[in-house]
Amino acid sequence: MTLEIEIYEMNYACSPGGVDCWEATIRKGYDSNCISDFKTAGDALNYIIDKYPNEVLELNVTTHQAYEKVYS
Repeated sequence: MTLEIEIYEMNYACSPGGVDCWEATIRKGYDSNCISDFKTAGDALNYIIDKYPNEVLELNVTTHQAYEKVYS
């Protein structure tokens, strides 16, 4: 089964004490899992590849700027 992967940049710095980071949501069938606190999109992808080396990945990566452009 193909894993649906979304890697996206979160803008937490707008909150007091918040720090921007990258998060990943992994979906397999009806199950999903969100993992946070990656420094880069590459770190998130490396984590996923290491954790699921035998799975086909369907990947979507969105920066904060791209999100703002599409959804604002």
